[in-house]
Order: sequence, then structure tokens, then C-alpha cells
Amino acid sequence: MDPNVLISTAISAVGAPRELLVAWYTGRFEMIVSYDLLYELEAVLMRPWFRRKLTFSDVVEYVMWIRERATFVPDVPPLEEWLVEPLPDPDDAYLVALTKERGADYLVTGDRGLREAAGWFTTAEPDLRSLAVIPPRDFVQQALPSPPEGPRRP
Repeated sequence: MDPNVLISTAISAVGAPRELLVAWYTGRFEMIVSYDLLYELEAVLMRPWFRRKLTFSDVVEYVMWIRERATFVPDVPPLEEWLVEPLPDPDDAYLVALTKERGADYLVTGDRGLREAAGWFTTAEPDLRSLAVIPPRDFVQQALPSPPEGPRRP
């Protein structure tokens, strides 16, 4: 999951990003994180604009909460240069590398440029062919596993 989705969940209690966070927390899918992802998440949330919504301690607690519960990948090899070039923001290369390293099925992002570039890198790199790069709402509506059924009552 792109940090921009996690940022949205930190500042808003409604919407598809929040639905994703709740679904992940309740075990409906696995979220993969790395040092780079957690660093970006914390660095952005520490910017002055976010002080209206979150304290510094809120940010640290949120990032640690995610780190402790998500699947953490400590060593992610960098993405090959030829795969980085078509990305609209080369700083997003770590997200593609993380999904490649773990064989993820989805990269959920609010970044339109990254979603548009996905058509190229998912056809160019065999390890990424099954990767779907989609916005949060599409994941919630199309890909999120159904919640487990509770006990049936007569």
C-alpha cells in the first residue's frame, strides 16, 4: 500500500482508505511494508500542515502500530534502472521493488501517475505481470476479500 493511502487514513475517519485500514487490521489481507515506506509515511506526516490533525506523538504511534502489525520486509533490493526510468516519480521505485520482492498481487495507490506507469512495467517485467496497481476504492469494491461469516443463528 502506497504511503499516500496510509496518510489518508491517518487524517480521515471515512472513505476507502479507512475501509482498507480496517479490513487489513481485521485480517482480510496482508499489508507489506519496508523501511522506505515507513520512513516516507512518517516524514510526510511530520510536515507542519499535518499538525492541525496529528501531534508528533500521534504520528510516531501510528507508524509504529503499522510496523508492528504489517508484514515487514527489511531488505528490498533496488529496482533495476530500466524499470525506474518510466516512473513519473523515481522516488516511488521502492514501492514497485517491494511488490516485486514479495510477489504482491496489488499495489494500492492514490497516485494516478504511478497507476498509469503500471501498464508499462507490468508488461516489461515478468515478475510484475500479475501486479494490479489500483486506487483504494477499486480495491475495496473489486479485490477485497469478503469478511468471514460469523456464527449462524437459528
